[in-house]
Amino acid sequence: MTKTMMTAACAVAAGLAFSAGPAAAAERTAAPRSSPPYTVTVSLELASPFVADGRSSIAQLVFRAVFSPVVFEFDAEGDPLLGRSQIETSTVKGVFTRFVLNDVQKGEDRRTPAFLTPRPADFQAGLGIESEPTAEDDSAAASRVPPEEIRLSFWTDFGSGEIIWGSALGTGRLDNQKAVFAAPFRDLMAGRRRIVTFPYEGKYPEDKGTWKIEFAPGVKIPK
Repeated sequence: MTKTMMTAACAVAAGLAFSAGPAAAAERTAAPRSSPPYTVTVSLELASPFVADGRSSIAQLVFRAVFSPVVFEFDAEGDPLLGRSQIETSTVKGVFTRFVLNDVQKGEDRRTPAFLTPRPADFQAGLGIESEPTAEDDSAAASRVPPEEIRLSFWTDFGSGEIIWGSALGTGRLDNQKAVFAAPFRDLMAGRRRIVTFPYEGKYPEDKGTWKIEFAPGVKIPK
């Protein structure tokens, strides 16, 4: 190869290296996007009337769980099996504010039940992604835009001891609760305040209640 040819080859190689620079930079892994911190309050209010069929039921139940801080994340290049949309939660505290029992009646015999185990003043709870990947998740990865919605789940942990009440006519207990709902993920990534509500589905047809999830920007440590 002549000196002139060597000089030309070096120039072409330099040009290729220079032009490859921006492309290589574009292929670098982007950092996951994070939302501003939130305080998320999950509350349940339910009521059920007295029914004289021998059931041991709850007349009124009100509780709430406060998670703070909560941060939502989206990683378009994340592993779809692990989930490209994520949620990180920290301190959580759940409290009962109302817990009233219905009387129990069998035939002509009607009794007022009493709690047979201590009612906890507070309880633990969890908040997380319910299921991934989804078609929306794959589409969001392709467009690199957070999905419009994701499915979240909330669950309670009342501890190892059951909450039991009863009378001579029977007993009842409060099972751990779980709620699955759609959350406006794109709005939450943008730091917007949102409230989600949906009906409570209880054990009996007469059970009426409402779940309410409030996403409030900012950090408010539960007391």
